[in-house]
Amino acid sequence: MKKLLFFLITIFISTPAFPQSTLKLVYFENYSPFSWKENNQMYGILIDVLNEALQTRMGIPVKHEGYPWQRAQIMVKRNIADAFATVPTPERKEYTVISNEPVVLATFTMFINKQSSKIEQFKKIKTIDDLKHFELGQYIGSGWAKKKLSNMKVMWTTKLDSVLKMLLHHRFDIFIDTSQVIRYNIKKMGYQNQIIEIPTILDSAPFSLCIGKKSPYVNILLKFDKTIKEMREDGKLQAIYNKYE
Repeated sequence: MKKLLFFLITIFISTPAFPQSTLKLVYFENYSPFSWKENNQMYGILIDVLNEALQTRMGIPVKHEGYPWQRAQIMVKRNIADAFATVPTPERKEYTVISNEPVVLATFTMFINKQSSKIEQFKKIKTIDDLKHFELGQYIGSGWAKKKLSNMKVMWTTKLDSVLKMLLHHRFDIFIDTSQVIRYNIKKMGYQNQIIEIPTILDSAPFSLCIGKKSPYVNILLKFDKTIKEMREDGKLQAIYNKYE
């Protein structure tokens, strides 16, 4: 009996706290500095934060893959992938469980063509509702835009860089999206002298870890939230953000 008890205790202690299959994370493949694909590898703020939290600190093996954003979300919805990190929406809550601690806090500002004749009008915009008087540009798969801009005139395209190129050609008036992302991509694409930011913050939203309800990792969020808090307190989160400024 003692041998059996010892054996059971040994098994319990040696059993890992989390499933040992690789946690598959999917991302928007063209959303730098949050996430982007280069030479078949994923890079960015979300990848670095989740690597540190999940793999380094929590001991969970992870895999990062990038896709067009709509496809990435469908993969989690259909249980082909385990999780993504993005803005929580009612639709996403239907098929994922969501962390309380944000991976990063996104702010939303307006970006316009420097040659636009409406710049003074744009500067008077103070709320999202004020945007309804203008033509907007967006990429397919943006949950934030789908929720916030649903009653407005929006020209949709598949990729973020395509939105910026269309803005350069005056195809619409305003592109509003995550400030950190758009600034980074404008600089990367060499558009600093052609596209300018109106710095009024119209909204902010947390990018949270969203795990599919059918994933074997669905129960890790309490530990994840604690880990993100520790990373904020010890300065690791800010150190990662600073790499991409």
